Amino acid sequence: MQLDLEGKVALVTGAGSGIGAAIATALADEGCVVYFADNDLDAASRAAATGSHPGHALSLDVGDPASSARAAKRIATEQGAIDILVNNAGILKTGSIVDASVEDWDQVCRVNLSGVYYCCKAVMPFMIERKSGRIINIASVSFARGGGVFGNVLYGTTKAGVVALTKGLARDLGSYGSNVNAIAPAVTETGMIRALLTPERRQAALASIPLGRFATPDDIANMVIVLASEISSYVSGETIVVDGGYLTR
Repeated sequence: MQLDLEGKVALVTGAGSGIGAAIATALADEGCVVYFADNDLDAASRAAATGSHPGHALSLDVGDPASSARAAKRIATEQGAIDILVNNAGILKTGSIVDASVEDWDQVCRVNLSGVYYCCKAVMPFMIERKSGRIINIASVSFARGGGVFGNVLYGTTKAGVVALTKGLARDLGSYGSNVNAIAPAVTETGMIRALLTPERRQAALASIPLGRFATPDDIANMVIVLASEISSYVSGETIVVDGGYLTR
């Protein structure tokens, strides 16, 4: 089965490490021209140079609409198109909402939800012009429960917003030939999560997952490849849960 990703131009946010780096690398391995975007340019540069098919490092603060617009314009100027956008960048807030500050709320909304909108808004004109495109938003299983194993109410609320935004974008952009979908991972083995995992927390979290393991960044990257390819050309507005059965409990 042909994926037809060779030569496609992809922008992946939060690609300096973890899930974003795995997604960007997987797209590059499929023949895409990939921009590894991150607010840490050094991390993006390292990630872009690590795989067998190097990508382009790009400085991007998703919470700044001007930064998103500059990034999209640069890519379109250099490559003539933006075929795939993966909105992966995000931050995690833990702890009770009782202890959360207004500043916490503003920060997590700016990055996790506004950042998705800003990047989508920036690439839309280039996708509409070509009457094609794939947008894939990384949400979280916490959208379904108002918080997850670690992410608190603030985090879960923004991820629920990403799911709603995905549906609305799919409806509005469908007539322009663009597919918009989301992926909702459960706990994924990344540096950010490992820092939170005491042995007791790990055991308790694993007990809530029927498959008995956490997701790997490659598990998420593989689903991105499917949604970015022609295999999923008639799938739009969906949120694909990649959670090892977590939401069945």
